[in-house]
Amino acid sequence: MNADPKNPAKKGFKVNDRRWWLKEGAESEDILDQPEINKPTFVEELEARLAEKEKTLREYIQAHKSSVAGMDETRARLERDLDRRLDVERARLAGPFVEVLDNLIRLQAAAEGNPEIAQGMELVVKQLSDELGKIGLQPILTRGCRFDPKVMEALMTADVPEDQDGMVIGEVRPGYRLKEQVVRPAGVRVGVARKG
Repeated sequence: MNADPKNPAKKGFKVNDRRWWLKEGAESEDILDQPEINKPTFVEELEARLAEKEKTLREYIQAHKSSVAGMDETRARLERDLDRRLDVERARLAGPFVEVLDNLIRLQAAAEGNPEIAQGMELVVKQLSDELGKIGLQPILTRGCRFDPKVMEALMTADVPEDQDGMVIGEVRPGYRLKEQVVRPAGVRVGVARKG
């Protein structure tokens, strides 16, 4: 084709520029007056497929969030179970040390005639008590409490007035617990009121 720059009609095609913002004096409201452009059918198909893929993606994202929440709940449950097992094992391991502590306390009481040995025993007992306290071992309080078979063991009974029936009136052997786990029940003397 022969293109003449002085005569644009001879170019063979006409360009219709629809860019409204390039036109002089055009306002943004003018674009609303323009007729809707018909899209080719393949564009409509692509938009429909895109909408379907976005819907599928939203479903996958929701399923992922649900899965993550389920995994978080499972992780928390497993951590609680592990903590509970650790407490049981700590209590099991602390049991023999409680016996050693009792023997040291008895030895300390027997060594009261020799002040140097008694003082050394007192320091050893305090050190062992402190170390067991660091892992969470606590003595079970019994004096002035009502007898609790979950943490106490009745080794003796004694006659008491009715208002002290079922109360601990003396501790024969100290008991220990590690958190909620009983390492050794306290051996106690329990008051029993005679009826009649």
